[in-house]
Amino acid sequence: MASLLVAACTAAGGDARHADSAAGVVLTGIDVEAIRLRHPTSLFGIPPAAARAEVVRVVDGDTVVVAFEGGGTENVRLIGIDTPEKPGGHLAPECFGAEASAFTSILLPPGTPVLLTGGAETRDIYDRLLAYVHRATDGLLVNMALAREGYAATLSIAPNTDYSTHFSAAVEVARSENLGLWAACGGPDEPLEG
Repeated sequence: MASLLVAACTAAGGDARHADSAAGVVLTGIDVEAIRLRHPTSLFGIPPAAARAEVVRVVDGDTVVVAFEGGGTENVRLIGIDTPEKPGGHLAPECFGAEASAFTSILLPPGTPVLLTGGAETRDIYDRLLAYVHRATDGLLVNMALAREGYAATLSIAPNTDYSTHFSAAVEVARSENLGLWAACGGPDEPLEG
């Protein structure tokens, strides 16, 4: 799986206060260390054969731009989750889209080293690289953190379904705890009011 991603790539804490200027929101009181502790890497492990990269910028809640060791940049779409659309994008904005984008920016600020592993399918219809994104420093699976903290719903598209049951379980916990988009919007895909 990692070799497919590497081939595709070469072919083409404490409390944080963070403002995502593109999203236009400020999130306060985000305890990044507590989030990391709620998402132990023991379930997934830190991938040894992953592609190494560095975050250049966050596009939205589930898409980032990375630069790979040895050169080249890619738009990377996080596998298994779907965050609401943020204002100012190509699609109609959705409730909690700005917050999801800001949260991803907190987890993956520019310069963050990441490890990327892929699924069976390496690209989506927009030619974005599809990946599970782990922070290299602590192994946090960012896809999972977004699901568990209430910033994303599941998006299971075969054949990239390796962790779909885990993502579904994380989303169910976030929903039952009324976190994030579940509290603010009642669920995913809600149009932005106003």
